[in-house]
Amino acid sequence: MLRPACSASVVALSVALLPLSGQSRASRLVDSARSQLAANHADSAAVLLHTALDTSTHATVAERQNALVWDGIVQFVRGDEGLARAAFRQALALDSALDVKGLDELSPQLGQLFRQEKQAAVRKGFVHVSGSVDEPPRRLSGPPVDYPPSLLRRHVQGLVELAAVIDPTGRAEPASVEVLSTPDSALIGPAKRMMLASQFSPGRLKGSAVRTMVQMAVDVRPPRLSAPELVGKARDQLAAGRPDSAQSLLELALDTGLTHPTDGERAYGLLVRGLAAARAGRDSAARADLGDGLALYQTLTARGVDLAPFLRRLADSVRLTRRGARPPAATMPAPTAVARVDEQPALISHPPIRYPPEMAALRVGGTVVVEAVLDSSGRVERGSPRIVSSPNHGLDAAARAVVAASVYRPARRGGRAVGAGIRQAVVFVAE
Repeated sequence: MLRPACSASVVALSVALLPLSGQSRASRLVDSARSQLAANHADSAAVLLHTALDTSTHATVAERQNALVWDGIVQFVRGDEGLARAAFRQALALDSALDVKGLDELSPQLGQLFRQEKQAAVRKGFVHVSGSVDEPPRRLSGPPVDYPPSLLRRHVQGLVELAAVIDPTGRAEPASVEVLSTPDSALIGPAKRMMLASQFSPGRLKGSAVRTMVQMAVDVRPPRLSAPELVGKARDQLAAGRPDSAQSLLELALDTGLTHPTDGERAYGLLVRGLAAARAGRDSAARADLGDGLALYQTLTARGVDLAPFLRRLADSVRLTRRGARPPAATMPAPTAVARVDEQPALISHPPIRYPPEMAALRVGGTVVVEAVLDSSGRVERGSPRIVSSPNHGLDAAARAVVAASVYRPARRGGRAVGAGIRQAVVFVAE
C-alpha cells in the first residue's frame, strides 16, 4: 500500500483526472489539495477536499467527481482503504463511466481498488451524465419546494442546486438525491422531497431509456402571504385563549417583506396585536401597538380613506376601552318550552357567563338563542344544547357552555314535572 512516506510519487502524477476550470472555488480547493498531497501533507489535503465537497462551494457534478477521486487517493495515502473505496464509490455513483488514468503508476493496489469499485458500479447499473445522452431528462411535473415556516421571518431565498440519478421510468433514485448548495440547511429536506415527488422524462441514448445523472437549480422564495387572512387567524387564536399563537401570526402579518400590507391592513394588525399583547400581560407592548394602530387609523380617516366596517368597529371599541368605558355584560332571561306545557320551566341558577375576551374587547354583542333538552329534574341533557341563532359565532361556545351547566325548575304538565325542550336566550351586551 502507498504510505505518506511514498507520497512524493504523487508529484509525478501529471494526468488530470477530470478537466479543472481553475476558476471556481471548488476547483481551486482541489488544486490546493493536490499541492498539499505532493508536499506530503495528506491530512491538510483531506481537509481541503472535504471543504470542496461542502454545499457552500456550489461545485458542479464534474468538480465533485474530481474532488471525490482525489479524496480516494488521499485516503489511500493515509492508509485507510475503506475510506478510499467509499470516495471512489461516490464518484462512480455520479457517473459510472468515469475513467481515471494514472492510478496504477501511483500504486497497482490503488488502481485495482478503483477498478473493483467501477465493476461494482457497472453491475449495479450504468449511469450516464446528462451531457452524454441524446435526450437528457426533463422535469415534467411535481410539487414546489415546501417553504419551511421557520425561515419566514428571516426572508431566506435563493437557488437550491440538486443532483440525482433519474431512472428509466423518470423517477429520481432516492439514494442518489443530493443537495449541492442551498441558502439555508432547512431547505435540504424539502428540496429532496420535491425531487423525489417529481416526474421526469427519462434520459435516452440511441432510443433507449437509461439511468442519467442530472443537476438542476430551483429558485426558492418565501410564499406571498395575506395580512388580513393572518390577522383573521390570529383573532381565532385569541378567541380560543391562545394569545402567544396569535402574536406569532400577527408578527408575520405585519412583516412588510412577506405580506406587503396596506396602511389599513397595518392599522388592523397593530390593533389586534395590541389586544393580544394585553391578553398575554405585556402591557407596555399593548399600549404601544394600540396607540400606533389608533394613530394610523385616525390618519387614514382624516385622509378620507374608505375603511372596512370591521376595522372601524375595532378602532371604536379600542378607543372606548382606553377611555375606561364600562365593560360588556351578559345576561340570561327566562327560558321558554318548545312544546306546550301547563307550567313553563324557570331558570334557577347558572355559572358565570364567560364573555369571550376578544368579543368583549371588540364590543361585539347580541343575543344567542340556544335550544336544549331538560329532563324531569330540570337538568340539561348532555350533548343536547345547540345554537339556533347567533349574531356572531365568536359568542356561540360561551352561550352553549353556560346553558349546558345551568339548573332549571322543570316544566309541568298535568301537575307533574316533565322533560321538555327549551329555548334559552343568552344576551351579550356591548356597552
